[in-house]
Amino acid sequence: MISPVTQANTISIAVPARDEEAYLEWSVTTMISVAERHFVDYEIFIYDDGSTDRTGEIADQLAERYERVSAFHNLPAICLGGVVREGLKRARMDFFMYIDGKGATSAEALDLIFASRSEADLVVPCPINRGERPFVRRVLSRMFVGILNTTFGLDLHYYTHLILCRTDMAREVNMRTTSYAFQAERVVKLIKSGRSYVQIGVTDRYDLPARKTKAFKLLNVLGVAAFYLWTVWDVYGGGKGVVKRSM
Repeated sequence: MISPVTQANTISIAVPARDEEAYLEWSVTTMISVAERHFVDYEIFIYDDGSTDRTGEIADQLAERYERVSAFHNLPAICLGGVVREGLKRARMDFFMYIDGKGATSAEALDLIFASRSEADLVVPCPINRGERPFVRRVLSRMFVGILNTTFGLDLHYYTHLILCRTDMAREVNMRTTSYAFQAERVVKLIKSGRSYVQIGVTDRYDLPARKTKAFKLLNVLGVAAFYLWTVWDVYGGGKGVVKRSM
């Protein structure tokens, strides 16, 4: 029998990058080296999302240097979830994920994520070194995970990391949010629709001077609240449902 890895062995990667000049080149070259170890083909879409530094210039240089890298420029910015939605529309490969341009995801972490793709429909990573994050972020993250697990009857360790799944599965989801919570919406709805998942522990980098979260900006906070209300509505029968009715 042909294994899933043999049948589906290409990946599309969307790279949101807003003011990430310090680490964008390192991030993308890391993605390339790991993707070439695991996949027979790949494509990388860099989205300069309203940057005010040299991110756009660096993205263009990377696109010129690497055949499988493309650069796009958003003015105004369309936020993290919006970038990933655009990347998913363009995706031509078997698997899809996003990897941000901050440089926070190491080659070792990507190796673990990619190597787990044949174990389940969804690969759901969880940072095992969350103790290195600021105290307030740890508390809020635990609250977020606890609320979602209680509401939807799940037992996940983390909802907003770099989720890997088949491109066609990612497109099944009735996505409503473009906020920071877009990954959580996709995970909840795919699992509630019957998709299998595997959780894996990875080590993130929290020591980067340029790494600053945008999750607590007002629009993102409001977007997360809206995500929660809409997802409850969809999952429990009042809304559009968890996946597209045409699937």
